[in-house]
Amino acid sequence: MHCPFCHPDLGAVFHEGEHVLGLWDTYPVSPGHALLVTRRHVPDWFTAGPEEQRALGEAIELARAQILEKHRPDGFNVGLNIGEAAGQSVPHLHIHVIPR
Repeated sequence: MHCPFCHPDLGAVFHEGEHVLGLWDTYPVSPGHALLVTRRHVPDWFTAGPEEQRALGEAIELARAQILEKHRPDGFNVGLNIGEAAGQSVPHLHIHVIPR
């Protein structure tokens, strides 16, 4: 299976960190919907290393700042789905930062 997060569209990238990429979602729930993905292909939070988990947490503020530059949301949803039963559609760890 081709993983869209291992080989993202470079035009969608807004952040490149050592462990995390910030991407604009290609199927956004709302304008400015961002994804934070691990550079290493891991399926979920529980298989990520502590450095990756820490970097993902820190990148939430980065994504928020990028969204605020372009949009004026009243709030945000931040979350992740772990496993197909929970709604995870791409088996590569990612966190959604969704402006509302």
